[in-house]
Amino acid sequence: MRNKPNLLAGWACGLSAALLLVLTGCSKSTGDNVPVANTPKAAASQLDQVFTSANVEVKNDAKVASEALRTADYEKAIESLQALKAHQNLTFEQGMAVYNSTVALEGRLIAAMGAGDPNARRAYERWKESRRD
Repeated sequence: MRNKPNLLAGWACGLSAALLLVLTGCSKSTGDNVPVANTPKAAASQLDQVFTSANVEVKNDAKVASEALRTADYEKAIESLQALKAHQNLTFEQGMAVYNSTVALEGRLIAAMGAGDPNARRAYERWKESRRD
């Protein structure tokens, strides 16, 4: 009988320690210099900023992606973001900017499809198809 309270106290202590570790020690950091772009226009600005020192080919792909995001040229944005992803030597910030742009574009496409935009639906379907390959 005496061991039962000690066993419960041990479990409670272990559970408290695990909970403390989860709440304080396991948080992920998105990086100090990488803001999250919530809209296609913010994503376009982020692309412009992080690709300023890239080589000419990569910088041109980023420029095309940025302009396509700003003008809601969905298919061009998808193509150019995929081209950027294909480059091997992106920095962490550049990779995050491409990721943020992709997420922002997907959100815009979903919202536009909900509003009945056939261009958004067509672009989204092509995008989904290209990701399956």
